[in-house]
Amino acid sequence: MKRFTDVQLFHHIKNNNRFAFCELVDRYSEILFRFINKRIQCREDSKDILQEVFSNFWLRRDKIEITDSLYPYLFTSAKNEIIDRISKNKKYQTQLLIFSDFLTDIVSYSSEDVLMAKELDSLIFKEVNKMPATMKAVFELSRNNKMTIKDIAKNLTISEQTVKNNISLALHRLRLKFK
Repeated sequence: MKRFTDVQLFHHIKNNNRFAFCELVDRYSEILFRFINKRIQCREDSKDILQEVFSNFWLRRDKIEITDSLYPYLFTSAKNEIIDRISKNKKYQTQLLIFSDFLTDIVSYSSEDVLMAKELDSLIFKEVNKMPATMKAVFELSRNNKMTIKDIAKNLTISEQTVKNNISLALHRLRLKFK
């Protein structure tokens, strides 16, 4: 099985060959684990995500179409599982907003990081645009312009408590959306 190409291996997996599936796991688990763990930074959660990627692959094997390599499919799957984990798990809630912030420093990140960050940034941008005008303005001044609560209150001529409330409500909306 080790000498098979990804397409040949996938053909055997589609025909319910568990040995071929084991070869797939052997072939890709180490690199996928490193990819996942680099982003999650928790070995146990990374192992769970890796297992989820391979489980979903096995369950969906009849619906999947592979024409060249399994690599893009598996990494996209891992990326989606990471995003799902981050958006659902309170432990990673702060990372959701941090991911969107690191777009400014793209040079030191891999293409997968950049792609994931752009996707998250796009999702956050869409949700922020749905917010009421004051909430949106407060959130953007706080997160994008890094203004203090006091400065935002002066700039928008509203109370500091209103600024705090709007930031809190905006973050609550984003957490609910990405659960």
